[in-house]
Amino acid sequence: MQPSTPRGVRDYGPSEAISLRYIAGVVEEVFKRFGFYPIETPAIENTAVLNAKAYGEESNKEIYILEGEAAGLRYDLTVPLARFVASNRSLVLPFKRYQLGAIWRKDEPQRMRYREFMQADLDVVGSAELDCEAEVIAAPLIALEELGIRDYVLLINSRKLLQAILKSFGVPEAKEVAAIRIIDKLQKLGREAVQKQLEGLGVDTKACEQLLGFIEDDGDNGEKLARLSAAVEGTKDEAGNMSRLIEMLGAYGLGGKVIVDFSLARGLDYYTGFVWEFAMMENGKRLPSIGSGGRYDNLVGAYSSKSLPAVGSSIGITRVFDLIGAKSMMKTQAGVFVAFIGDNRGYAVSVANTLRGNGIYADLNCMRRNLSKQLEYAGAMGIKHVAIIGDKERLANKINLRNMISGAEEMLTIEEVVAELKKK
Repeated sequence: MQPSTPRGVRDYGPSEAISLRYIAGVVEEVFKRFGFYPIETPAIENTAVLNAKAYGEESNKEIYILEGEAAGLRYDLTVPLARFVASNRSLVLPFKRYQLGAIWRKDEPQRMRYREFMQADLDVVGSAELDCEAEVIAAPLIALEELGIRDYVLLINSRKLLQAILKSFGVPEAKEVAAIRIIDKLQKLGREAVQKQLEGLGVDTKACEQLLGFIEDDGDNGEKLARLSAAVEGTKDEAGNMSRLIEMLGAYGLGGKVIVDFSLARGLDYYTGFVWEFAMMENGKRLPSIGSGGRYDNLVGAYSSKSLPAVGSSIGITRVFDLIGAKSMMKTQAGVFVAFIGDNRGYAVSVANTLRGNGIYADLNCMRRNLSKQLEYAGAMGIKHVAIIGDKERLANKINLRNMISGAEEMLTIEEVVAELKKK
């Protein structure tokens, strides 16, 4: 038997797992600072919930269904949220929730695209105000900045605007959903391939050329929205809302990151208003999306007689790790390694307990190795300090603290060691 994993999933060794959890921890901390509260939902949902016209036919094919059961693995964290809200009608509104967890998609594995991956969501349910869009966009972007990611863009569009554009260029209403899915692939497939697919839907060649020319036309955000309002009937109000949203994001210091992109649609059918994506930039080139979101005012109503407006964002923890993990890789969580020689284990355990009780991550020698081997281990693990304990230290009730970078050693009391390590 080959001890391998299935396609599309992966293991994380200690260094990788530390970095992955660090990324998740930073994101969660920012979400909490924004006043969002955690919930947990099962990894397994009933197929009636998963297939309630939430994702669309294409995405439904990617759901893992449990053989012999009317249940499957969750495809995202938004549908479980909608089901949770519909099941808990006493929630105080607006309900501001966040959740971190694994999701599963029966997709074709490729670079940075897995069948199992971790993401973090935050949503506001019960409010149609534009302020909510601004909050759920700002929080993940501020989390990215706290992770050291500053070269990114926020791509934004509105489903309502895209629908109006399609109508104005003669795309039949019956073909609208299919056309939106095709246009959403413009960045990935390119203009020629997208035009061919649109023509396959029955859209006139000239109309396709004009439609794609309009969508791809350059200009700053204000120019794009002004041109849209003048050229496409029924878009003035929503274009005005987008201008207001961009202005709101400016209050968070994010206005300069926004790019209006009329091709952006997001693949899931439950979006009803604004949609967006977060993408890192590298040497002027846009990298794969690391987050996304949008408004979905009809999703809760798919599971309840009462519909509630909702909006949310998701950030791909696994995707962020793939892009910056190597830069943030840490070998260890330990701030100090407690080494001892001779018959001094009891004192060493006491020192380790005191350090841990003061919030210091302390690794303790658990093998009967000589001091040089213990120092070698600490160095290999990237631990910056070693608390060395021998007979002399135990009798003096002190610790010899060694800096593994400089090699300097100092005899200190336990209180002085705690103070020194907390400075680091």
